[in-house]
Amino acid sequence: MKKSIAIYLAFFSLLFAGVSCSGDDDGVTITGTPYAFISSFAIDNILSPFHDVTVEGKDTIVQKLVSGDEFKFVVDQKTKEIYNIDSLTYGTRVDKVATFLSYTGVPQCYDAEAGDYVYYYSVDSLDFTSPVSVCVQSTDGTYENYYTIKINVHQVDPDLLVWESFPVDEAVAALTPRRLVERDGVLYLFCTDAAGAAFVAVSSAQGTPSWTLSPVDVAAADVSQVQLFGGAFYMVAGGVLYSSVDGASWSPTAADAGLVALLAVCDNGTTMLAADGENILSTTDGVSFAVAEPLPADFPIYGCSSASYPLVTNNKIFRSVVVGYADEAMSSDVKVWSKLSTENGWCAYEQPNSDYKCPPMAGLQVLHYDNAFFALGGAATMGDKAIAPFASFYVSKDNGIAWRLCKDYALQLPASLKGSTQPFASAVTADNYMWIITPAAAWRGRINRLGF
Repeated sequence: MKKSIAIYLAFFSLLFAGVSCSGDDDGVTITGTPYAFISSFAIDNILSPFHDVTVEGKDTIVQKLVSGDEFKFVVDQKTKEIYNIDSLTYGTRVDKVATFLSYTGVPQCYDAEAGDYVYYYSVDSLDFTSPVSVCVQSTDGTYENYYTIKINVHQVDPDLLVWESFPVDEAVAALTPRRLVERDGVLYLFCTDAAGAAFVAVSSAQGTPSWTLSPVDVAAADVSQVQLFGGAFYMVAGGVLYSSVDGASWSPTAADAGLVALLAVCDNGTTMLAADGENILSTTDGVSFAVAEPLPADFPIYGCSSASYPLVTNNKIFRSVVVGYADEAMSSDVKVWSKLSTENGWCAYEQPNSDYKCPPMAGLQVLHYDNAFFALGGAATMGDKAIAPFASFYVSKDNGIAWRLCKDYALQLPASLKGSTQPFASAVTADNYMWIITPAAAWRGRINRLGF
């Protein structure tokens, strides 16, 4: 390896820094050590881009100074690699980064322009757009170690919801989607035709969906409230509860309680709720129902969406939330009710301020995704405010209490869906994809960081 004059000057300065006096006044002994290694590496504070919103509500990018202490670097003495596990924010420039190096020996960084190793000065900024090679040489000149330092930066915006679209098979395009359910990586799309007959279309959730269509063998089937419970599908038809393994062939269960609707699957999938017009009923086996509590006047039993998930503070306690309408015409305000698995009864989330209500969007469906609720649907009116079809999500980050129109650039609906007046079905799959299917197209989207 060629050595520049700067390296030799640095090398000898370290040698003479280790000069010790001999027993005679007229002699000195130059000492060195055979050690050469890097013990730690850190970066100085760095500017990183963040998305913000202007006072006009427009998306903008601002640069914020981020402490270098937020990014810890690993020094792997076996592979001689140095890197940060937590990547820097997407878009962060690393062409001029001030660094801190703890070492024993003489450190030299490879300079591509010079085609040589030059002495490392902590006051200098280094270009980390590609990995930097560092050679540390022992002060006695007998040993040297080579390290590769890499600063990882997110290559995609981790918070961006990225969509891909797929065509819909001709047979499915002629139907009205009512309910989308995923089971073990397979999508079950429940639909109806113009006469009200029900069908199920089945496709893998991976790759381009290719649907296999079958008629549902139950008359007057309400496939809009199909629930997946205990590995089987359940729905109500004529007040009777039916179950199915494949979504096409259905059998009545032993329970005939004059059911009006299926509401939700709660408590970590151990309980399914239904309503009979007077009571909220619960079952743990899909056969026998028990009265859980009298049906409150404003409890949502029509057009329902639901979710059940563990508390952040205690994963043994589950919160269940039901969103929908209390009237069959679905013309009232959207109702949101919640219950913890440790509680005996449901409670309503009353929101007197109409600015923070979930709007009664046409075909309203609500998805629990990324620890928040995402409401989507067609046109709606809130007070004197008209909401365009699929303008954006309405998002609640407090378990359904307050809802706000999402203006975040990163969390938007597919551009080609906006303004659509078509019926749709939606679901969230186990691999963190959000699916939206209309007669015209299917969309699959995921927030980048949920796929890391």
